[in-house]
Amino acid sequence: MGITKDYWFEQIENNRNRRLAELLGITEDELELLDYDLEIDQSNDGFEYGYIVRFHEDNEPSIMKKVIGLSSGSYVSLSLWDLEDPEKDELEWDVQHPTQLETFNEHLSIIPEIIELQVDREIQFGLLVMLHAHIVSALEGFLSSTFIYNVTNSDRLIRILIETDPEFRCRKFTINEIYAQHSNIKATVAEYLKSLIFHDMRKVKPMYEKVLSYKFGEIKWLFKAILIRHDCVHRAGYNKDGNAVCVSVESINTLITNCRKLAEDVDAHVQKIDH
Repeated sequence: MGITKDYWFEQIENNRNRRLAELLGITEDELELLDYDLEIDQSNDGFEYGYIVRFHEDNEPSIMKKVIGLSSGSYVSLSLWDLEDPEKDELEWDVQHPTQLETFNEHLSIIPEIIELQVDREIQFGLLVMLHAHIVSALEGFLSSTFIYNVTNSDRLIRILIETDPEFRCRKFTINEIYAQHSNIKATVAEYLKSLIFHDMRKVKPMYEKVLSYKFGEIKWLFKAILIRHDCVHRAGYNKDGNAVCVSVESINTLITNCRKLAEDVDAHVQKIDH
């Protein structure tokens, strides 16, 4: 996966440079012509205030005149969030990190303690509603990040996805667009996968089977849990008829067990895949 990882590190750098150029009011080409250092602005005790773009003295004056927010002719101060793009950053994490199962287990680790809290019945119901939604969302995140990581780090799996997914089969490109799409195909695939809703198992099951050769088997329990999650998220634990959903300490424990078992099985399978 070395070449693919190098590609993604380059993509991360390109995205940051693009955001930085926009903030400075210059083009990416002009930014490349400048010599500068990007530093963290922090206090003596390590509290981070933001970033400082510190320019070298021998930069082209005509470009430096365009720089927005230039102080003392040598630096620009930025906030911590100026260079952040939450959606891109999350996507980059999915592509780079192979720790999906570890992250999933961390999301569920504290739940057994929470459900043992002694609270009033009404409070407990609200708590169980939130926990049910949290567990299903954690599994959705695991399925999404596992698929994205394995596919985007494999030219072979990217090709299988493109050849089998209806979305890509329906796309048409002009001759001029073919080369651009070819050079950016990994980013195109990653962004497309990130846009999918990974609790829609009607789409997820065939994708996992066709691309990763993984069969979910019997998962009626998951389809049911997803339906309950919808009521938990959109109706605070009540269905469209106004009835409370069936959640309990027992159902939460069972859901945790089932989700852990599925996640571990998926993880064991993808570890054996020849990328």
